[in-house]
Amino acid sequence: MMKLEVLDVALEALALLRPIVVRIKKHDRSLARQITDAANSSVLNIGEAALSDPGTRRTRYQSAAGSANEVRVGVLAAVRWGHVSDAGATQVLAHYDRIVAMLYKLTH
Repeated sequence: MMKLEVLDVALEALALLRPIVVRIKKHDRSLARQITDAANSSVLNIGEAALSDPGTRRTRYQSAAGSANEVRVGVLAAVRWGHVSDAGATQVLAHYDRIVAMLYKLTH
């Protein structure tokens, strides 16, 4: 079931994101906090959507997609600031690209 798959991928992404956030936090606590908040929001909205009525479900998936994209952009910003290497961010960015694509399919 795709809904469960997107939740599984989002939870995997959190595990990959954790060491990156630790590195970012050493240079920019605010950016690290914003990325963490967005990652949590994405996962929690996916979880909430799974048991919501169809209209609310779509809204929650759209919120989750926005937050997942915020994580992507935050990690990209951290790379550009030099807080994280391109190589260090590759796997987590691939997961968030996949999450955004999966959520797009669920809402369109």
